[in-house]
Amino acid sequence: MADVNAIDSTWFLPFSPERVYAAWVSSDTVIPPATKMDVLPKLGGHYRLTAQNDSMTMSNEGVFLAVEPNRHLVYTWQWSGDEEITRIEVHFSPHTDGTELRLQHTGFVTEASRSNHDNGWTSYVAGLIEFISEQDS
Repeated sequence: MADVNAIDSTWFLPFSPERVYAAWVSSDTVIPPATKMDVLPKLGGHYRLTAQNDSMTMSNEGVFLAVEPNRHLVYTWQWSGDEEITRIEVHFSPHTDGTELRLQHTGFVTEASRSNHDNGWTSYVAGLIEFISEQDS
């Protein structure tokens, strides 16, 4: 049975940890449904995401609690209008063919929230791979 409070996922990406980390913390990395990013990757810095279309605008904001360039990030995550504040921890580890990316997202109040975020992360990592591939070509 899945822990309602946690996501613990691992992906293997065919890029160096430095390349994956750089894309993860760049304001230029706008993966749909996001339409704008504003990232200041330093201790106490911010992570802001906006998703906007004709019918809605959603925003998310977090604060970096730990930053080890090319290795490890910890930050908070909160959607505007939502009282749920969660914690994200990301590890970027060298792997034979690139990077082992491990994401731990904790603090969910409901199973529905955890499930929605789990699906969102899977989609985000697929978009991240496509983004880096396009940048590198």
